[in-house]
Amino acid sequence: MRFFMLMLLVCGLSACKSIVVKDLDLIRPDNLTGYKTKAVFDQEKLQKILPSAQLKDEQILVAQDGVEPVVIKGVRAVLPEAKTTVLYFGGNLTHVDENAPILAKLSATCPANFITFDYRGYGRTNGQPDALLLKEDALRIYDFVRASTSGKLLVYGYSLGGFMASHIAANRSIDGLVLEGSATTPAQVVDAQIPWYFKPFVNVTISDNLKTIDNLAATSQYKGKILVITGGKDTTMPAYLGQQLYDNSPSQEKQYVFVENGTHSNLTNDARVKAQYCELLNKLN
Repeated sequence: MRFFMLMLLVCGLSACKSIVVKDLDLIRPDNLTGYKTKAVFDQEKLQKILPSAQLKDEQILVAQDGVEPVVIKGVRAVLPEAKTTVLYFGGNLTHVDENAPILAKLSATCPANFITFDYRGYGRTNGQPDALLLKEDALRIYDFVRASTSGKLLVYGYSLGGFMASHIAANRSIDGLVLEGSATTPAQVVDAQIPWYFKPFVNVTISDNLKTIDNLAATSQYKGKILVITGGKDTTMPAYLGQQLYDNSPSQEKQYVFVENGTHSNLTNDARVKAQYCELLNKLN
């Protein structure tokens, strides 16, 4: 969202009245951010957190007519005592090599296998993303993981990943859903970033691709187990957007955790979040 705030600043300085928000204004692959992997998550790092776990590289080949195939890459961690697998979709500026340690620490609290992939253009995965391709890839990833995984499969979406996880929940029969620091629609996320003093002077238009992402519509179709997690100090995905997802859910098995001092990046450190997450896993087991 820092990029979007820069757009607003430029708009304010130039007295513009209209901003068009395109896919790559909200989806920021590595070629736009300059991201470089600092430390690869490997077997040694995994076993420092989960001594009995085994790490496996995973990849999904996506053939494309006339262009280089996209290879969606990720990692899978398997624990001998785990019965459930967590399929994790990360945030806009996160990658497998940062997400995997977080998942490993959660699995140290309550055992679960986990698998996570980099989006197109992020980290280990080549290609260039847009909103429609990420949604297609989300279903492709779920189908691959479901076919190669025994036992229950929990779909977990953080931030941008919440849009992917909800899309899966609306289009596949899943065992459980976690939405952490997620939101309703890209339009409402953008609106939440606009300072009140800009709003009378700026008209924001969302790209057609981004308009197809609607967590309210997606979650309204899902009646299974769901855990929604928000933070009171989350300025990227404000808590009221996550609260709307929870309120909108028709599920009879829904839980909501509001972390008063939680930011966009520390929610899983909270004891109540861990407790509710473990409770959900136990119900699946």
